[in-house]
Amino acid sequence: MQDNRRYYSLDALRGIMMMLGIVLHASQWYVTEPPGGLPMPLDDSRSYLFDIIMHFIHSFRMPLFFVLAGFFTSLLVGKRSFRGTYINRLQRILVPLLLAIVTILPLTLVFMVSFMASARFGTQQFLITESQLKIISTEMNAAGMPTDQPSLGHLWFLYYLLYFYLLIPLCFIVSRWTTKLNLGRIVTSPLFCALLGAYTVFTLWFFRGGVLFEGFIFIKPHPPSLLYYGSFFFLGYLFHSHRGILDTFRNYLGWFAAASLLLFPLAMYFTHMDFATEETQQFHGPAVIANAFLTWALIYFFMGLFLKYLDFQSPWILYVSNSSYWVYLLHMPVVCCIAWLVLPLALPALIKFLTIVVCTAAVCFVSYHYLVQNSWLGATLSGKKFNSLWPWQEKHR
Repeated sequence: MQDNRRYYSLDALRGIMMMLGIVLHASQWYVTEPPGGLPMPLDDSRSYLFDIIMHFIHSFRMPLFFVLAGFFTSLLVGKRSFRGTYINRLQRILVPLLLAIVTILPLTLVFMVSFMASARFGTQQFLITESQLKIISTEMNAAGMPTDQPSLGHLWFLYYLLYFYLLIPLCFIVSRWTTKLNLGRIVTSPLFCALLGAYTVFTLWFFRGGVLFEGFIFIKPHPPSLLYYGSFFFLGYLFHSHRGILDTFRNYLGWFAAASLLLFPLAMYFTHMDFATEETQQFHGPAVIANAFLTWALIYFFMGLFLKYLDFQSPWILYVSNSSYWVYLLHMPVVCCIAWLVLPLALPALIKFLTIVVCTAAVCFVSYHYLVQNSWLGATLSGKKFNSLWPWQEKHR
């Protein structure tokens, strides 16, 4: 049955998940130590606050994004059929990916290596010398980060979506099958969250610390990452066929909040201990279990939170939804550039972090508002051109 509902809350949630990339990537320079699988030079100004922020956001942001991607893909199939869906996805995912690879990605790499060279060698330099590159590459390889593979950087999620869209026929068949077998009572039960957590233990087992900081950013497909993130896409598609689960998210919001509060400190502790005792792996099981169940508790919590309190039409929600794609694409070179500029300044980590977040948000939103939304690029990203006012101006129209 075709679903004509406009999910304002889930539109907003999807946009917020993309925009949280600014916060996540701004925080990565100021953690007390780089996470395993992502070794890199850091700013000398550091705070454990950013270890907490980074672990928290990373534990749910991209899994939740892929759940929403699967959910909205099912909705799109119902409206446009397989053929229409694939045409739409090629236009709005493949074309922006190819454009970003030749424009935004090179800028990102330039400012990222400039930051890394400056942080590693105590200089303030633009670009990196061959000898410096060799030293950093050797150190990163020794820490488990391959440097001989071409990377897509923050564009990797678009690349993975193209793989996941190949699953659409399978998702469609399984969704119809679960509907015919009347499995809706199982899917919509709050206990289904625990079942999903148990399954995710399996897909997360391959990753050090029970967290994903390795493998997925490269052009060469990484099967464990594809399985992990693809599972969320598949389940999101399934959720749309059993939309009673949306009531479960809302009705048990407090329970999922409590579970998240309990699991988050456990997940952080066991992840730290798993990296600290990597040779024995005595904490790997607890780390994987805590992080797997935390991810699903947070997915259920945030979907319930937005469905309960933000499921209405609003100029703010519309603006966030329309601008988030561009904001995500552009934010990474801006984050790296500002992080490089403030690197030599003797300022607390929090001040540097806030400077990066505010300046990056300003650049991204202003460029979207005046240059992108009413252009061919805006039409490519959003499906049509917009000429929106700022959200606070819409109220006074």
